Amino acid sequence: MKTTLPALLIAALLSACGASTSTDDLGRKRAELDSLKAAYKDLGLLIKEAETWVADHDTTIHKNLPAVTTLILQPSTFEHFVQVHGTVKADKSADLFAMGSGRVRRILVKEGDRVRSGQLLVDLDNDAMDKQIAAAGSGAALARDVFEKQSRLWEQKIGSEIQFLQAKSQKEQAEAGVSALREQLRMTQVTAPFDGTVDQIMVSIGDMTGVTPVVRVVDPSGAQLEADVPESYLTRVKVGDPVRVEFPSLNDTLIATLSNVSTFIDPANRTFRITVRLPQSNGLLHPNLLSVIHIRDQVQENALVVPSRTIQEDVNGNNYVFVLDDLAGKTTTRKVMVKRLADYRSNTMIQPLEGDAARLQGAVLVDEGAKSVGGGQQVKVTNL
Repeated sequence: MKTTLPALLIAALLSACGASTSTDDLGRKRAELDSLKAAYKDLGLLIKEAETWVADHDTTIHKNLPAVTTLILQPSTFEHFVQVHGTVKADKSADLFAMGSGRVRRILVKEGDRVRSGQLLVDLDNDAMDKQIAAAGSGAALARDVFEKQSRLWEQKIGSEIQFLQAKSQKEQAEAGVSALREQLRMTQVTAPFDGTVDQIMVSIGDMTGVTPVVRVVDPSGAQLEADVPESYLTRVKVGDPVRVEFPSLNDTLIATLSNVSTFIDPANRTFRITVRLPQSNGLLHPNLLSVIHIRDQVQENALVVPSRTIQEDVNGNNYVFVLDDLAGKTTTRKVMVKRLADYRSNTMIQPLEGDAARLQGAVLVDEGAKSVGGGQQVKVTNL
């Protein structure tokens, strides 16, 4: 067949060229055309067969095979994290106000000073109240003297019980009035509510105090992170979940756990609050410092995890990966349809659509170069 077919084709061509067009018979020409087409098809198959044989056996021909890298697919642990942004909140941070109006007479500290609980920070000019306290003190002293005299008379059965009780009541009222004025005076003085550091002074000498803060005191030794999480994660986030916290400004990362998950959903933005306790920070974790919190909400043991770049998608939206088979000494790609179960960063947990996961366990997966090859294609592995 290989010998006679080309001869038949040539004879048919010569016959067609030499025939007189004047005596052409339409039926004969159609038969000749069909014969030529059949001969041409058979000849093309023979040429292709010969080219394939030569390509497989001629070592002088350089094959430009697609280059790929591979990895061995083994079961591993897949972890998924929810990413939210949080801020550092100091356990002790207070903006201090003067409870009464007055003019700033003295500022006894400067920003950055360490202060003790109860220490006077800002002194206000309260001469008017001092005079009120002095007057009230004189009245209280008089009421005390009257009560003491009335008490002695009453012990001697002199005077009435009403007089005794009235003197006692007047004394107690006068003393209470002095105590109230002294409390008012104390509240106008700005003192430290706890041990800490003066973070900011908002007034100057001579300013009148009002509804604005006077001093901010912060104790950075204890702090926590607060963040808002979308309500869709409410059932997937719980107290004790491990978290990874990144501080972009500090170029630092720490591992912690969720210390509290709020049960209240904010109706304004449909989120709930989470809290992460922070270790001692040596003063680096400043209040309101921004952070990125990664909360682990899913963990799967013995999962098939592949780099996301290895997963391809066909025109119908189906996902697949390429694995390598050794066919007659040739490294050839094979398409395996998969389902994407979960993604995190650059990794994806997959499941084969046909059969069980054992079909992919230990398989050689095409990694880099997967986008430039097709199924059943011979490739060259560059990382072996």
